[in-house]
Amino acid sequence: MKSVRIASTVKHIEEGDERVTLFRIQEILSEHRAMLITGILTDLPTYLQFKFYMKVDKGKLELLRDKLMELSSSKVSLDRYLDIVHEIEKNSNYRVPSQEFFKEIDSLLDSVLNPTQLKLVR
Repeated sequence: MKSVRIASTVKHIEEGDERVTLFRIQEILSEHRAMLITGILTDLPTYLQFKFYMKVDKGKLELLRDKLMELSSSKVSLDRYLDIVHEIEKNSNYRVPSQEFFKEIDSLLDSVLNPTQLKLVR
């Protein structure tokens, strides 16, 4: 049995079928990311001020909340977190680091706060 420590708890994975193990790892990582997002949502304006040095209006704040909730309810891509998946597979006890998840979250927030502007080339 593997023990995986996430944001606020320890999850266990029974060793067995590889597909079942990967599915369980995906569930655990998705729950970890959702917990991190929940923490950010408790005071999103302060997080934005701290991380992006900006204040946003209520409309943009609602859009950001919606995007974060959408991300929170989706499953993580195991490809994106392949290094973490491999570490969980080879260790019986593992603490999931948060910084890769924050990179994904911050990238989403940044894409809304600073949308890329396309320029037409003549």
